[in-house]
Amino acid sequence: MLKIAKIQPDSLAENAGLQANDKIISINDHPISDFLDLQFYSADETLSINFQNQIGEFKHTVIQQDWNIPIGIEPETHKCRICVNDCVFCFVDQMPSGFRKSLYIKDDDFRLSFAFGNFITLTNLSMNDLKRIIEQKLSPLYISVHTTNPDLHKKMLRNTQALNILKRLKFLSENGIYLHTQIVIIPGWNDDKELVSTLKHLTSPNLNVLSVGIVPVGLTKFRNSLTKIAKVDTKLAKELLEISAKYPRTYCSDEIYLLAGKDIPADTFYNDYPQLENGIGMLRMFSENWKTNKEKFLKEIKSLDNNLVFITGSLAFDFISGIIREINNILPGKVRTIKIKNNFFGESVTVTGLLTAKDIISQSNLKQNEIPVVSSNIFNDDGVTLDDFQQERLRKEMNNSLLILDEEFNCWKLI
Repeated sequence: MLKIAKIQPDSLAENAGLQANDKIISINDHPISDFLDLQFYSADETLSINFQNQIGEFKHTVIQQDWNIPIGIEPETHKCRICVNDCVFCFVDQMPSGFRKSLYIKDDDFRLSFAFGNFITLTNLSMNDLKRIIEQKLSPLYISVHTTNPDLHKKMLRNTQALNILKRLKFLSENGIYLHTQIVIIPGWNDDKELVSTLKHLTSPNLNVLSVGIVPVGLTKFRNSLTKIAKVDTKLAKELLEISAKYPRTYCSDEIYLLAGKDIPADTFYNDYPQLENGIGMLRMFSENWKTNKEKFLKEIKSLDNNLVFITGSLAFDFISGIIREINNILPGKVRTIKIKNNFFGESVTVTGLLTAKDIISQSNLKQNEIPVVSSNIFNDDGVTLDDFQQERLRKEMNNSLLILDEEFNCWKLI
């Protein structure tokens, strides 16, 4: 059953007598267990709904679709399925205690993979789950593969019951499901010959793999009691670029290009940016959107009495500095940039999106007439940083002004 959180006013559901806290049992005899079931089985013209009301009575109602009026059922918040693995490189295991509970959730939910592009391991799926994926055509899915070597796969996931990932990918492909895949590189584990073998499998015509993303393992300073893992260095980054270039639909993260000292590829290389949220092509899209929005942005900041300070992590500092120079060539002295060291997670964490508000505040050293510019990716969907600073709180700590720049340079707002 699926509990209703809210019924939209003047909706079909309200007119049919459904209310908040009712529980939907079935639609057209299909059991309803989550938001995807609701979405999938609500597409018919006539909806025969069995439900249980707030006092436990079993009821029935019928909704006749009116495509101009929404059905209006808002389900309760989805409780995601938790990962059953103990991956040797898991970033959550490298988090200190004391943060909000959501940061410690190890989600591995095929529904969130389909709906939001979350990467999953496929290790916690039942046969009913697989049948449902195929029946409802939940495609594409985003799969963390890491290696197609069965023994190494179990070792990396630290799960002796882990499935044969290649067989599972073939099964999904044979049943019409398309896949975006990722490989988190751990030096000495799944690089070199193991990476070559994995890429041969993933890019073979037997699999419906739309993209393969290669990203470096993320390591924080909180790994003292965990398995020792080396970071991806310049030498390995160059090797990863050389290997990946031999295989179609294979993309290395921006971080790998920067570590290797290589230019980010052109816009056409990324084929509609299939793994943008994985940090693959983000800088190229940022650059392209900068070209598109440059005139508007320059016009707006020219009208400001204040100067701007771009806040960035160390990884993207040189890239952002190039845009800063371009702005200053047109508006001399208008902007500067500050490289923020990640004291919280450790200096090996260099991406902007993992900066805390406290590190930003302590290192910015703003002048009185300066407005800080921060990337939107330091905030979650609720506008909160990793260390629980709301945007308004961060603004108050930073000269009482804050320009939040979309991580893709699509838009910006001054608060």
